[in-house]
Amino acid sequence: MAKLTHLCVLLLWAGQKPALTATPEGLRVRQQPPSLSVMRGETATLSCHFKVESLKYGVQWFKMKSEKNQLIPKSSRQFVVEKNQTSSLVIAEVTLEDSGWYYCEVNVLQKDPEWGNGTELVVLAPPSAPQIYLQIPPDPQTGQWALFCLTGGFHPSELTLTWTYQSAGAIIDHLPLTNCTLPAPHPHAELSEHLTDGAVLSSDRLVNPKCFQVTDNHSREAYLFSVFLLPQKESLETGITFTCSVQDHPARTMALTTSFTWDASPNELIGHLNIFKMCFLSAVTAIFLLEAVKHCRVQAK
Repeated sequence: MAKLTHLCVLLLWAGQKPALTATPEGLRVRQQPPSLSVMRGETATLSCHFKVESLKYGVQWFKMKSEKNQLIPKSSRQFVVEKNQTSSLVIAEVTLEDSGWYYCEVNVLQKDPEWGNGTELVVLAPPSAPQIYLQIPPDPQTGQWALFCLTGGFHPSELTLTWTYQSAGAIIDHLPLTNCTLPAPHPHAELSEHLTDGAVLSSDRLVNPKCFQVTDNHSREAYLFSVFLLPQKESLETGITFTCSVQDHPARTMALTTSFTWDASPNELIGHLNIFKMCFLSAVTAIFLLEAVKHCRVQAK
């Protein structure tokens, strides 16, 4: 019976979480949470818990950059709060550049410093509502028309952009669809890893022949383009509605969609374009004539 009681005590002790206590070899430092996701513009709080018996200790916070830890300077946006042997790094109005791994270091007099296990800060920026643009070929009568779907401003670069289509007047199942999927980035990848100095936009990756991603070098925001080649209008018996959807991003729980209807009438849109072109040319001509009249009046004076 005594052995059974002793065994139960050992099992209970083994099931308990290890206490956060000082040891002769150093300190036990733990960071919470291991990963923190915050929307851009919000406040992030990273905590470092430790147990020391000495009153002479110090805590510093570092961020890993290019596989090296760099000390975080205190500022009005980044500051440290210490209370009850807990050090909290507070980052206000987080930006995309704040994403990364953060480590705390606890130093006690006459002891080796102890590092925390690290906290990954993920700054989320939701993608914009998709926009569809119609690409007009040089020869509208015989050229290849296409649709461009664009979404941007998102972080991290983990996203799926899909095309769907339907027609109320006919069953169509022969159009090839190509979806764009950006996989989750490497956990230790830097935002500027693929950026080109001096360029406004840099091409990060070609997802497939009809999808490509670029990054704004100033804002560090990602943009995803998808191209869909439209069928010839003469081959259609009725109009088709194409829908572009943005989904599977960690900053959004619902998909964002937009639609465009490709009419079966081959000359209607071209007629509207010709009217627009004529109005534009007429306006340019009128402005030119007005400027010419003003110039003649000046010369006459």
